[in-house]
Amino acid sequence: MRDSGAMSDPTQQLAQQLAQQIAMQEQFFAPLIVEPEGVTFTRDELGGVPVEWTAPVAGVTRPDLVVAYFHGGGYSGGLAAWARRASTRLALGLGCRVVAADYRLAPRFAFPAAHEDALAVYRHLIGPGGFAPGKVAVAGDSAGGAISLSLMADARDLGLPQPACGMLNSVWADVAMNTPSLEDPRRNRHDVRKELVEYLSRTFLSPGGIDPRDPRHSPVYRDLTGLNPLLLQAAGNDACHDDSVRIAAAAKAAGVSVTLTEYPDAEHIWILNGPWRMQYGANYPDDVVTWVDCGAESADAALAITEMCEFVLRHTG
Repeated sequence: MRDSGAMSDPTQQLAQQLAQQIAMQEQFFAPLIVEPEGVTFTRDELGGVPVEWTAPVAGVTRPDLVVAYFHGGGYSGGLAAWARRASTRLALGLGCRVVAADYRLAPRFAFPAAHEDALAVYRHLIGPGGFAPGKVAVAGDSAGGAISLSLMADARDLGLPQPACGMLNSVWADVAMNTPSLEDPRRNRHDVRKELVEYLSRTFLSPGGIDPRDPRHSPVYRDLTGLNPLLLQAAGNDACHDDSVRIAAAAKAAGVSVTLTEYPDAEHIWILNGPWRMQYGANYPDDVVTWVDCGAESADAALAITEMCEFVLRHTG
């Protein structure tokens, strides 16, 4: 018989690795991690995945409703605490709890680790968590938007009930880099540029044996038939802009109820970054990227979350 301590070692090792991952991401995203008033933040674990719950201090008025949020970062960066600006506004706007996942990041944890973690969180919510699938909304930005969309499609393919709806902000949906807006000079003058997307794509694919067009991480190539309603929010000043348009078109062609909203003056994942913008070194990617405070949050940040809240209420009864 194996020693029980030895049997738990892989689980303990994974927990240590994830703690290291979160600590490393906290260093880079430190300027963007905030503690807004009016909510509490609680660490937890769902289905083996570290998560952060956001809940209104004044109390949850819709205890049967939950939003599962998946941060962006090109599958190789980011953390749940980075999403607090969005999770706070969602929790307060809906009167419910929001759970943001610290899923495993590439390249240390190769594809499809992030998708497996998203599915594990969802399985827990509709299983031990006690939430009805029709009262679960999923949301995400950039790569987290693709994770949210693939979660819905994975649930469909596995015969699981889908979440009530999905909300994708600034979705990055084509790791194969076939997005027309990546070649737009105007859109490449802003926060996320083609060279950053190229770097993130290379990093994600670096473990080897990963098809850039795999429909789980690049859902522009996925069959979206039968998915529940989708909200896509596209930023005008975003090199990834056209991924939102392509997903919306593919979903509509598949018979999915789709809302595509353009925010012409917004930049990539404007709902998370507050006043902070990325500054590229002269020899990027050899030079590091730093954060610069531009002094003001996008006026469209609160507006986009309000749209999400209205979308959730419309599709969760």
